Amino acid sequence: MNQLLYSKLAQQIDRLELQLRELQIDAEAFGGWFDPQLFNQDVDHPLDYVQELRRGLTQLQQTTTSNRSHWLSERIAHQLAALHQAIAWYKQQQTNA
Repeated sequence: MNQLLYSKLAQQIDRLELQLRELQIDAEAFGGWFDPQLFNQDVDHPLDYVQELRRGLTQLQQTTTSNRSHWLSERIAHQLAALHQAIAWYKQQQTNA
């Protein structure tokens, strides 16, 4: 994996983590947001989604087959998009409350 791409993805994940920490979203408010095929459903806290993204990125960096690399790349892209969307929705709900 290209080191620049890895660095950009890691920075994006770091920003998501910071946003989640700043919003102080509890597990109940964030539960059930994602399809079970997208994220592990056994999470205790919204930051667990960030940890899953980091694990996926590490796996992507270490993978040796193109099929696995392609699958992980798509999964990470979908997870990032979903988490960005969920945070934006949560912020909007907070603004309207």
